[in-house]
Amino acid sequence: MRWSVARPPRGFDSSSRSFGGTLNQMVVPLHWHNEPLLLISLLMAGWVYALGTGPLRARLAPPGTHYPSGRAFAFYAGLIITYLAVGSPLDQFGEDYLFSVHMVQHLILVYVSPPLLLWGLPWWLVDAALARPWVKALARPFFNPAVCCMSFILVFALWHLPELYESALRSRPIHILEHATIFFTALQMWWVFMGPSKVFPPCNYPVRILCAFLLTLAHMPILGLLTFSDDPLYRTYELAPRIIPGLDAKQDQVLGGSVMELVAAGVSVGLLGWSMWGWMVDDDRRQSRPKPVKANTD
Repeated sequence: MRWSVARPPRGFDSSSRSFGGTLNQMVVPLHWHNEPLLLISLLMAGWVYALGTGPLRARLAPPGTHYPSGRAFAFYAGLIITYLAVGSPLDQFGEDYLFSVHMVQHLILVYVSPPLLLWGLPWWLVDAALARPWVKALARPFFNPAVCCMSFILVFALWHLPELYESALRSRPIHILEHATIFFTALQMWWVFMGPSKVFPPCNYPVRILCAFLLTLAHMPILGLLTFSDDPLYRTYELAPRIIPGLDAKQDQVLGGSVMELVAAGVSVGLLGWSMWGWMVDDDRRQSRPKPVKANTD
């Protein structure tokens, strides 16, 4: 698959060219990543899931548990979407040309893949690992709701600071670290609301509401940085060829920030409403339970 764009020839030193220079027209093949780390990680996750929900289900699940077909669909959809986010040409365009595309990639890794993967995990499969005493002791700090919420907010914000962001674009190992930390802290954040475990269950509703409220405000500093800066923050995109006519680097940056805030605010408000509704339903359920009758001691 090929896409005709203006791109610097191989070996071109972008640091020596001023923004807006004329670049040669050339055809760029779209790249699908086949990095062993990415493929092995996704395939191993799928294989372990298939093993646990298939041959080992009789040992791990409560008696009479059927194959969780709906959850399996969600889990494998999450794996596929994760690969499409970081292994498809979306990654190439986000690295080389458009900040807004890179932001969409990050939003997929935060708001699409993690909830699908968590929803797809049966509690008995997760607790087969987490219920072990030494695993439980090691994992406990990572499932603290304050750690879950704040680690995601801080990691996502730090990676969008210009120095760290540019480092990730220049170095493939740092770029992998960036995506891995964003993805795994997003899993922590989603665990507060839908953790598939009885060992480390989802938080109670007041904590969920507080976390959802914090998430509605979490991206405001990043949005302000992206939107109100006088100049483009990221040199890579300032020097990149413009593949969409009329969309310069500053407009692309504002577009990426706006998309981020719209998606993040929509999800956060949805989580806030879902948590408040769940709290009311749970309270109504408790109040409707028949109260125990005290024995007559007269």
